[in-house]
Amino acid sequence: MRNFHTFKNILLLSFCCLSLVACGNPPTEQTAESISPAPTAEGGFSQKIDGSGQIGDALPLKGKAFGELPVVGEEDPVYCNLPENVRGWDDIIPLCVDPLYGILYYMDYGGDYKLHAIYHGESQTVLDLPGKRLFCRGGKLYFLLESYNRLGFEGAESGNIAEYDPVTGEVRVLSDKTFSSIVVYQDMIYCRCEGEEKELGEGQGYIVEENFWFYFFDTGELVAGKTAGREYVMDFRCYGEYFLAATLKLADENPDYDILAGTELRKWDGERGTFWDDLKLKTFGRHYVKNGYFYWLDSKGFHQWDPVSGEDTVHPWKLGLPDQYILVGDWLFSAEHLLVNTEEGKVEKWIIADEKLQVIHEFYTDGEKIYAIVGLFDHEMEEGSVLRQIQIKKSEIRGYELLLEKIQK
Repeated sequence: MRNFHTFKNILLLSFCCLSLVACGNPPTEQTAESISPAPTAEGGFSQKIDGSGQIGDALPLKGKAFGELPVVGEEDPVYCNLPENVRGWDDIIPLCVDPLYGILYYMDYGGDYKLHAIYHGESQTVLDLPGKRLFCRGGKLYFLLESYNRLGFEGAESGNIAEYDPVTGEVRVLSDKTFSSIVVYQDMIYCRCEGEEKELGEGQGYIVEENFWFYFFDTGELVAGKTAGREYVMDFRCYGEYFLAATLKLADENPDYDILAGTELRKWDGERGTFWDDLKLKTFGRHYVKNGYFYWLDSKGFHQWDPVSGEDTVHPWKLGLPDQYILVGDWLFSAEHLLVNTEEGKVEKWIIADEKLQVIHEFYTDGEKIYAIVGLFDHEMEEGSVLRQIQIKKSEIRGYELLLEKIQK
């Protein structure tokens, strides 16, 4: 599936995190290719580069082997990470809970960039490989290799999909193709890769070509997504066996542009399901689907919408639209220093009890605790940001304080 993301003169502003269609190509047939795994011979497949540019020992294509692990829980039939952790193509997603074995995996963003696991309350390094976009399926960890401009790879590249088996410690690279992002589901991996920038013309901005692929676990095939033309833009969020999609129509004022007409369901191959012409998610890039409900935040409040009955429970929120928020229990946390008790409707303010780290870039949860990538004021996320666990403390004088703690190692 090929789409174009346009950075100027786009009317479909409400879908800022979707790929916007800027061409009307007719649908094309899917193409499939067999996965060509990277070699799994013993020895390293990547090399560490220190601050002086010296190449050190190769990073091994093998992780920690736990041996046989008892099954302590069940996986979700669709999702391979908590939906509230997966709300954008570009987020790091540095952690994931494996409900099957009761393991919390996390990548020490801003620290050693290695992959760690907390098992029975003890944290240990399981992989020396740096990565992002963590998902758990069938007792295995899936992620994208990512150099973070700190490591050079041999035999694999940034953007390769890796699979780690905690029982044997084996690491397998699923394909030699590279992707900019992935979302893992029980039946497939939804993959995105970005192409080259293309100029639209003088004063017209530029576009970035995006291609989407689907890796199927049952066949081991990687299949190109269908070209949607200007009919719809498919999201990566699932509702049952379907993905959400934005229904498009030509703008009356200018037929060169597409505008939002509603929301619909589509299968990976384009087969259409339900259509809701009255559901136009204005924050499509930051909504999620969980337990059969749609959740999103807009100017009316935080919504919990039942697509079967049409019932919409709205928790009032008239404090602007934060780009980053997360709901944990009854508390809705906003990166804009606000938190709301959704049951009581009570709004509180919070501050970060840290002299340097003052900006929250991304929120995450393991279902109980809150985590965040926090950084320096007036700096990009790549500059000095770290992954931290958040503890909340109520102060009589200062209101709520967010205490930042390193995840135990």
